[in-house]
Amino acid sequence: MKRITLNVDVAEARDLLERVPRACLSFVDDQGPHVEPTILVVKDDCYLVGMSAAAKHPTSHQEVVLLVDDGCQFFDLRAVYVRGVVQPQDGVEGPAEGVMWFVVQPTRAVAWDYARIRASDDQS
Repeated sequence: MKRITLNVDVAEARDLLERVPRACLSFVDDQGPHVEPTILVVKDDCYLVGMSAAAKHPTSHQEVVLLVDDGCQFFDLRAVYVRGVVQPQDGVEGPAEGVMWFVVQPTRAVAWDYARIRASDDQS
């Protein structure tokens, strides 16, 4: 059976991780869900996330979702979604001051591209 998909291999969306148009980190605490804008640096599949020191932060080993997305029009929409656990990272020299850094250790990563909608063999 065929199904319609817009999923692509994360490697095919690698440019989103090299020139990050928008990135945010989401997590949940006792007060509910939080979504914070981030700076993202990716080196050798290591996701280094910078957040404002004044922002709400996840705790060590907390499950988080990192989303990097691009596009405004329907067929321009693309994204990389990384689910994982976060660890604070000290001693990072980044592009901005007043930033706390974290490493996201991925447990799952997917990507999609609306311009690549196509029929695919059902994998379920």
